Amino acid sequence: MKKYKVGIIGYGGFGKFLHHWFAQLEHVDVAAVSDSGNHFKGDEHCKSYRDWKELLKNPEIEIVCIVTPPGLHADMACAAMKAGKHVLLEKPVSITEESAQQILDVQQETGMIITVDHMIRYNPIIQNLMELGNSGALGKLRHAVVNNYAQDASLPPNHWFWDEEMSGGIFIEHGVHFFDIVNALGKQQYSEVYGCSHHRNESQRDRVAAMVLYDEGLIASYYHAFSGPGLFEQTTINLAYDLGRVIIEGWMPMKGTIKALVNQQTKAQLNSIPGWEVINTEKLNDSNDVSRPEGWGDADSSNVDDTVIYCGGIGYQADELVSGSFEIHQTKGEVYGKCVQSILSDMIKKIENRDHELQITIEDAMKALKIAILASK
Repeated sequence: MKKYKVGIIGYGGFGKFLHHWFAQLEHVDVAAVSDSGNHFKGDEHCKSYRDWKELLKNPEIEIVCIVTPPGLHADMACAAMKAGKHVLLEKPVSITEESAQQILDVQQETGMIITVDHMIRYNPIIQNLMELGNSGALGKLRHAVVNNYAQDASLPPNHWFWDEEMSGGIFIEHGVHFFDIVNALGKQQYSEVYGCSHHRNESQRDRVAAMVLYDEGLIASYYHAFSGPGLFEQTTINLAYDLGRVIIEGWMPMKGTIKALVNQQTKAQLNSIPGWEVINTEKLNDSNDVSRPEGWGDADSSNVDDTVIYCGGIGYQADELVSGSFEIHQTKGEVYGKCVQSILSDMIKKIENRDHELQITIEDAMKALKIAILASK
């Protein structure tokens, strides 16, 4: 594999993070940075530009990573592709459907490769749950609940995050990650979106919530609050499948629990989840179903097949109830870094082989954006 010269536009905290992790890839050379604050001085290995348009004129740069506030994404991404650069674009793809469509139109005109940094799809926990869902091991995904309690200490009132003309607001700037995760796990199309929000003052909308109905019956709710101390920062994703209940912890998923009805084949599939440990196993014949109180007038079950579980009218073969936990035994920074390395490597595979299917496409990013826009109204 050849070594690709990469330029980074935007050099705040995340831009520096990308530089650190991309520099460790053998097939990547971070050769240029555009830093409007002029904090990055450059050296013999990496050139520094004040103006991002000057970086695009560098003929050596093949891939541009755009890590700027969302309101700038469309102009920068389109200019980069017209300059012959492939683009890794920070999420969200843009802040309006019109500007996102403009990016897609330019991509189709130029033939350049573009992907959007929904890097949570590359997290090993999410990837394995996607595979379990595709295999049918857990049945259909029926309900998802995302709760995100984020700190606002690093977001003073004049921060661009609160300027919805620049950020799009919480659902567009941040919530798209979680709309995309549920889209990837459920593989369903949204049909109805309802949203509500709270403003602490005229310029800061700090808490938002949404409920989304999908075309195959999945119902998902989302709550995001940027209004608390860092000590209380927490993200959980609860997933209710026909045959399982999953709780994931961390905005960058790091650990969680599963309780699932399984047969021997689907039980073995759980071993693929990082750090999977079985806590308890019960034979269904021995388990005590307490969904009805004592004395309830149950119908005659003498002819019922105990190995068939019915959920939403669908019959599943299962003979055990398994409870367990999973965990990635690395730091959050390491997992996050590996995810951004993976998305760039995936993009390079697409550059070298146009038949390669990206794990996250611009169309995927646009679906998440459309839900976020509807939820924000």
